[in-house]
Amino acid sequence: MGSRSSRRGCDIQAHTAKERPCRRKNTRSRRPDRMIDTAPDYQIEQIHRDLRNLLRSTDTAARHEAFSRLTAGIDELALTNLRLAKENRELRMRGERLERERDAVLEAAIQGVLVYDTEGRIIRANRAATESLEQDPVGMSGDELIRHTGLRRGDGRAVSVEDLPSTRALQGEKVAAERMDAVIGAGGRRNILASASPLTHDGRTFGAVVVWQEITEQVRTIRMLEEEKARLRVIIDSAPEAILVVDAQARIRLANRAAEAINARPVPEGEDYAAYWATMIYDTDGNRCKPDDLLLIRAVKHGETVTGRERAIIQPGGQRREILVNAAPIVNKSGEILGAVGVFQDITDRKKAERALRESEERFRGVFERAGIGIALVDTEGRFLRANPAFERFLGYPAREMQGRNIGDFVHPDDLDSARLHFQETLAGKHDEDHLEKRYIRKDGRTVWGRLATTLLRDPQGGIRFVIGMIEDITGRKENESLRNRAFEQIEHNMEQFAILGDHVRHPLQVLLARADLMEDEETAEKIREQVLRINARVRQLDRGWIESREIREFLRKNELV
Repeated sequence: MGSRSSRRGCDIQAHTAKERPCRRKNTRSRRPDRMIDTAPDYQIEQIHRDLRNLLRSTDTAARHEAFSRLTAGIDELALTNLRLAKENRELRMRGERLERERDAVLEAAIQGVLVYDTEGRIIRANRAATESLEQDPVGMSGDELIRHTGLRRGDGRAVSVEDLPSTRALQGEKVAAERMDAVIGAGGRRNILASASPLTHDGRTFGAVVVWQEITEQVRTIRMLEEEKARLRVIIDSAPEAILVVDAQARIRLANRAAEAINARPVPEGEDYAAYWATMIYDTDGNRCKPDDLLLIRAVKHGETVTGRERAIIQPGGQRREILVNAAPIVNKSGEILGAVGVFQDITDRKKAERALRESEERFRGVFERAGIGIALVDTEGRFLRANPAFERFLGYPAREMQGRNIGDFVHPDDLDSARLHFQETLAGKHDEDHLEKRYIRKDGRTVWGRLATTLLRDPQGGIRFVIGMIEDITGRKENESLRNRAFEQIEHNMEQFAILGDHVRHPLQVLLARADLMEDEETAEKIREQVLRINARVRQLDRGWIESREIREFLRKNELV
């Protein structure tokens, strides 16, 4: 009985003891997380103490109590072990998941990734690294990697094991984006950008990771862009126009030699355009341009495109240059203004030439309008382009009625064929600056004579632009010549008549004198002799008229009056 009672007491104590650990467990469950890791050690120490007390105790009640605590401690330790096992499984699963995610990230990475151990050997390589190296590099040392890839520095120098980013990372250095070159297989030289970092835990380095990216295409693209930029720079520097490029903040980013020449001083890169140029640019009225009115500023700030605007620039020495300005914004695909470009053409000499040309044209217009001889411009088809007032007076037509009509419409029909032939020969270069006299029909129907001089005006390539005809009215001279010709003809006729008359008169007079000598009537004979003498005197006067007429004819011929 006593023993049963004792066992029941023990069971009760054990049950009570079982309840106590539950309360202690709940108490421990409220401890901070940082103490959970120490709970098993604490529980084991408690079990050891309870076990020692059980072995040392001789008191039955004390032994039962110690046994109950020992049993409860073991149960609690078992529960703790179960919890820790569950936590370990969760941590292992989380670690496996993280490792899978890490592997997935590594395999999906487009950069090559190599993981090294502390001996400098590759222990892990992702797919990009394997494909780039054209073999699995796991197990390779630094020397083997150098031999396989022919690694060199970006400046072409050879690479030693000590120079490798992995070696330097294992020594605690972080390597960022270091340029290297490699030759792998038959793919030719490749450009690589390598970065490396040590793997550490609790301040101890246990490996290194190297990430590289092949930038061969980028380097080739950059080289092509640099070459294109160099070519563009040569083209821009060779351009006769001044070229300025500014960024979105209107800072000067590029200026060619012509820009420095037109500015008469160097153009510093990075200088604010408005501050640098505003004091030098003037409008056509001579007013200094405000900074916001500068065409390049309006292009970069407001996106305006302006062309063919005339401005003036006052150089540091005070010399004024006339310029023609074009400006346009530089815009990306999304419409954002990245900057602007301005082209400045020095037109000072052109403006001087234009002024000289205007003055020349004004002088020509003055001569053209006020000239005493007729001047006309005709095209290569013979059509009137322009005629001056003297030409209008010559033909009796106003210029508007002659405009577009052919010169042949005004030529006398008897001279038309020769005029057309002469015009064609003039265009062929046979009568350049030639003179020709021909008849024209005025508007009133009267025939007039003109002495025509033609000149071909050619373009710089030698082509005929138009024909300049200058015509002098020689109608009066022609009429005088006609009168002189008629007078000459009359003189010739008179001389001929004088000679005939003299011959016809002298012979009868000789006959009369002979008969008078035979007459018996002396008085009648004497009267006949007197009349013969009187008639002979008249004949001698005719002889003197013939002689004078001959002298006049010789004088006219000598002086080309006929």
